[in-house]
Amino acid sequence: MMSFMNRCVIKTVLFIITLLILFTATEGVIAAITIDKIVAVVNNEVITQSELDEILQKPRRAIEENFNGEEEQQLLNKLTRDLLNKLVEKRLQLQVARQKNITVGKEDVEAALNDIKLKNAFVDDEAFKRALAQEGMTLEQYKKELEDQLIIMKLLTREVRANIVISEEEIKDYYKNNEKQYALLEEAHLRIMLFKESDDAGMKKAADILSQIKNGANFADLAKKHSDDPTAKDGGDIGFIKKGQMFPELEKAAFSLKKNDVSDIIKTPSGYYIIKVEDRKEAAPIPLEKVRSDIEKALYEKKADFMYDQWLSDLRRNSYVEIKLQ
Repeated sequence: MMSFMNRCVIKTVLFIITLLILFTATEGVIAAITIDKIVAVVNNEVITQSELDEILQKPRRAIEENFNGEEEQQLLNKLTRDLLNKLVEKRLQLQVARQKNITVGKEDVEAALNDIKLKNAFVDDEAFKRALAQEGMTLEQYKKELEDQLIIMKLLTREVRANIVISEEEIKDYYKNNEKQYALLEEAHLRIMLFKESDDAGMKKAADILSQIKNGANFADLAKKHSDDPTAKDGGDIGFIKKGQMFPELEKAAFSLKKNDVSDIIKTPSGYYIIKVEDRKEAAPIPLEKVRSDIEKALYEKKADFMYDQWLSDLRRNSYVEIKLQ
């Protein structure tokens, strides 16, 4: 299910408003008018075939290029009905906004437009217009769609967002039920030595170095002289490493050793390793206060999704909607 905010994000153009196409005759020929087929009635308004066709163009081409036969037709039918339902939902929301006298000013549209251009790194207005043209849109069409989306955002802020309340009990329950998500992973501060030779010579070299370490030689000094790893200059020091960031063979050893322990020789696809654990940090929960804002956001999104779906369902049930699509 899409999130409430994603439904409202202004940079996504969900629908394109099109006009009826009038073919006007010249040189005294009687003007001909192509009448749009009505595909849905929404209260006292209609949605036409041309409106639906406009938003169907790109996804329909993608389906036609990648599927064929019965599967293609099934996907096209589902796409058509899904997009028509989106058009119906949009029309219903705009109707409610008009009833509640919700509008946005030209300055709001321009501000949103400038924000979109900035975030998408358009160097100038012409580059933005070219990008719109590739999508089959004019700047004016885009502004009109942007205005509609801003109006819907304003409506939903009033009708949905304003009614969302997150209690302290909900926050604590969520934290408790998702403790793994809000926990610091176990970490190990490691020094490593790598011997790239994959044959007996590499193993022999590693065994010799390991013997020296066991006899009291300094790990860091030996790493500087003999390791083939880029960290050799730092005495093999790679700092703190979390679980999941190393070869499985190395990770198994690293998180089974105690502080100051040195591993046996470990064979990996890169060569032979010896590792030393300089320090350990055990897994621990992140304090609630440090993740409170993240939890509130997660709960907010979940509630907003539910309340929006419920609100939209009620709106549709209490409206007159007739789908005329065959």
